[in-house]
Amino acid sequence: MKKIVLFITVSVIMLMAFTTTSFAQLPLRVVVNGDRVNFPDAEPFIDDNGRTQVPVRFVSEALGAEVDWEGKTKTVTISQGDKEIKIVIGKKEYTINGEKNLMDTEALLKEDRTFVPVRFVSEGLGARVDWDSAVRTVYIDTREKGDIKDDTPKDGSIIEKNGYLVPNDTNIIIAKAQESKIVETSISINVLRPNFEKQKEDLVFAIESKFGKDIANEVKKHIEPKKKRWDYIPEKYIYVEETKQYIWISESETADVSIDILVPGYVPNRSQYNDVVVEWEN
Repeated sequence: MKKIVLFITVSVIMLMAFTTTSFAQLPLRVVVNGDRVNFPDAEPFIDDNGRTQVPVRFVSEALGAEVDWEGKTKTVTISQGDKEIKIVIGKKEYTINGEKNLMDTEALLKEDRTFVPVRFVSEGLGARVDWDSAVRTVYIDTREKGDIKDDTPKDGSIIEKNGYLVPNDTNIIIAKAQESKIVETSISINVLRPNFEKQKEDLVFAIESKFGKDIANEVKKHIEPKKKRWDYIPEKYIYVEETKQYIWISESETADVSIDILVPGYVPNRSQYNDVVVEWEN
């Protein structure tokens, strides 16, 4: 009996560890009026007070606001139409059109960027703010409710497919390799399927959920030139140091783009590729 209990306990712990590893890298996302905000050099994070902090300029500009910085007083001013928000780094007090308000956290400087609590700024500019913890996404909207299309999917819209997170309306294919000693998972997108640009976005999101932003950006950069059926992209290998495995993006001369996630520890034989250029990421 004790052996059975021990086996069950160990199995549960291993399952929890696998789940945590698979989804630990799910990125924090900010979506403004249905469009995801890109942060090229400094990522949003959740501070010690449980508030989502974002680089102020990118979100403010996505909302149509202007941002000014006063270095001497460490004050950031966000202006939009007849509204003006002033926030001082390190202080919980801030003003909207001169009226004092109080946050439960504070703005700060990090990675040479000014970070502000996204909810207080967005609501100060009259936007609605929702947080979906299931997909770690902040949704900010300034549109009238009647004008909002179903383009900001929330609860239940992100699903797990063979170990990767994807929107449930995705047109990409993610399949576990059957009885292969080389390929762990195969992913494909296709110009002939609906909304190819969204397929590329979904692919990058899936890769990011599993391997992180840097690897996802490498994939995105390589597949971006593919716009039409006959657009050519060469094959490429991307090495994931953390998991000790290669991502192989096959050469594409037609409609299909195939990505194989090779099994951890497998090193491709370069001699197979004498007639093509293979890029190695180490």
